[in-house]
Amino acid sequence: MKQLLTGKFRDGPFIGLEYQTPSQNGVTDQDGQFYYEEGELITFFIGSLIIGVAIGSPSLTIANLHSSSYEKMEDLEPTCAETNNRARFLQSLGREVDLRSGVVIDDATRKAIESHAKGIQFLSSIKEFEKAAAVCGVFRELGLRLRGAAEVRNHLRRAFQGIKVLRDVKVLTRDGSYLIADVFLPIAEGSYPVLLRQSIYGRAFQTGSVHNEAEMLASEEREATWFEKSREELNYYFRYSETAASANSSTWVPQGYAVVRVDARGVGKTPGTLSVFSQQEALDYYDAIEWAARQTWSNGKVGLYGSSYNATTQWNVAALQPPSLHAMAAIASDADAYRDLAYPGGIFLKNYRHWWWKESVGPARNKNSDTVDFVAGLEDHPWDDGHYHGHGQDAILSADFSKIHIPVITAVSQTGFTHGRAGFEAYAELPSTAKQLLILDAAFPEYMFVDCQPDLESFFSRHLKGLVPDTEKSPVRMVMRTGGGAFEWQNATTWPLPNTEYRELFLNANGATTIGNITSHLPLQQGQFTYSADVQAAKDLPTAIFESEPLTESLELAGHFRATLWIASTSADADVFVAIRVFEGVKEVHYQTRAPGTGAPLTYGCLKVSHRATDAVRSSKERPWHTHREEDALPLLPNTVVKIDVELLAATGRIPLGCRFRVEVSPAEGPGAIPGWERAYDESYHRGAANSIFTGGLYASSITIPVISG
Repeated sequence: MKQLLTGKFRDGPFIGLEYQTPSQNGVTDQDGQFYYEEGELITFFIGSLIIGVAIGSPSLTIANLHSSSYEKMEDLEPTCAETNNRARFLQSLGREVDLRSGVVIDDATRKAIESHAKGIQFLSSIKEFEKAAAVCGVFRELGLRLRGAAEVRNHLRRAFQGIKVLRDVKVLTRDGSYLIADVFLPIAEGSYPVLLRQSIYGRAFQTGSVHNEAEMLASEEREATWFEKSREELNYYFRYSETAASANSSTWVPQGYAVVRVDARGVGKTPGTLSVFSQQEALDYYDAIEWAARQTWSNGKVGLYGSSYNATTQWNVAALQPPSLHAMAAIASDADAYRDLAYPGGIFLKNYRHWWWKESVGPARNKNSDTVDFVAGLEDHPWDDGHYHGHGQDAILSADFSKIHIPVITAVSQTGFTHGRAGFEAYAELPSTAKQLLILDAAFPEYMFVDCQPDLESFFSRHLKGLVPDTEKSPVRMVMRTGGGAFEWQNATTWPLPNTEYRELFLNANGATTIGNITSHLPLQQGQFTYSADVQAAKDLPTAIFESEPLTESLELAGHFRATLWIASTSADADVFVAIRVFEGVKEVHYQTRAPGTGAPLTYGCLKVSHRATDAVRSSKERPWHTHREEDALPLLPNTVVKIDVELLAATGRIPLGCRFRVEVSPAEGPGAIPGWERAYDESYHRGAANSIFTGGLYASSITIPVISG
């Protein structure tokens, strides 16, 4: 007598599904199990409607089913019309959106199907199937919705990968309210480490929230497209990310993790007031972490993983030290609410922040919830005050690295419009003994999800699973940009690199009216370069330009840059934007690696001159630290020369022999600025004004570059 075997559908359970083999017949039980003997062909049916046949196996999916017996059965693709129709029909019999309890085929279901069985043809086209009178009749009688074709393919794909999803799970918070989450789990029963993110970008695929059936179906279509099309056909920012730059369930769940996506207050279906970067948001995040750790599917160890906003908020909750938080990966984050999020160099990120608030945050909001006006709060606080340190109503938080002792892997989006500073500050200040710094390029998503995936897998495997890797990762890994879109990965033991020589190059106006020069020694003769500050009155952006002679050696740069300028204005204030570019002959060498068509410089920075006061303790040879406090304000006296230090973003770059440096000083952003994301422009001190750069003699205007020796 042959051994009796048991099987189940991975995309089930299907409870009450009839089946027959040469030796067995019956109905799948409460666990969705069926019985067969080795090598037998199983026919599954509901009444007289044959659902399909498959060779017996401990684990089946709907894609294993065929319409008739074949000598050799191969799995059908989820996009195949036959598979899609069959899966669509069976899944639509379920009462839950996520089918967490499976599909129960009861007497009422059987009766409705039996009355229309003759007209149900799984071999028809997808369009013909969904419009068929018999199919529509079944679901009309049962009061159920025929699920979308993309929705069904996504469920089936997850089943292939061993993933189940729990939608709209309530996460209770300490004040009696709740957050709403989606949980992605391995189908196999067990307890798993958790990768969690709480966000304001929503739980719809890519970004946004699902407020109605149309938005749900659109999200499902985006998900199906993401898996079924080539990456090159997709939007660059979402090319590698399932949902707003956080852990991909399709990557991490098959590796034995639970992935949890939580909507913050006021987002999606979560009630309450939306208040970004706030203390309340951090407390809710804490509660979500501890909730996840207590679930039966969790091993009690939670890690955080995300980029941009989803990285920045990690610093805020980690400083609260939730007991179950064991590791965090803050990729391309901000940390200093004033210097990073709002006023880099004291100049408001006006258009970008308005765009972000409307286009990125707006679509995900709970339409029935209140919102703290984040942008208005920034505009009301142009100086670094308590608003940026959690003090006062509607205040926001800056990172407190001193309180973060857990393992951290962080990354910097070097020379990015945002996210270009925090990782360096974190790596320098974190007391954690387990920390790694990844220095990416401005267009960070591909680096995050592709290049750095081995780093992240090793990191979380060690700190959430306790598995020691075969080889240790370097503490610092950086993209060394070599020009023309090329780059190399390099390892280092620390940051800044120990063999860094900070080389000062001096600007020399020398009576120039178009282009000054750059020299390795301080010019003895004093010079002055005057340019208009009135951007709106000029046809082209007024700019003071300085160029070096062709380099007599190749240089490898990695570290922090700065510009020291002696400047005067005919007005009471000035905005100074400094960019360093590289030219080979008359052609600029672009150093962005994965942002085709960009005009962004090698590095850049800006400063509102009235904010020029620096903190002597926090400033270093690598970069100045401006206080940005109102009590330290230093307005200009017309035509009075003052010294300013401008922080330029840390960067890497290999500069070939024969190339030239070009330094551009202007009253607004130059080539490479992103249209629509312009910074604030205060016409009151630009209109009709002129600025001057003084060089040579007593005015040692210069740039400082980090040259890697040896």
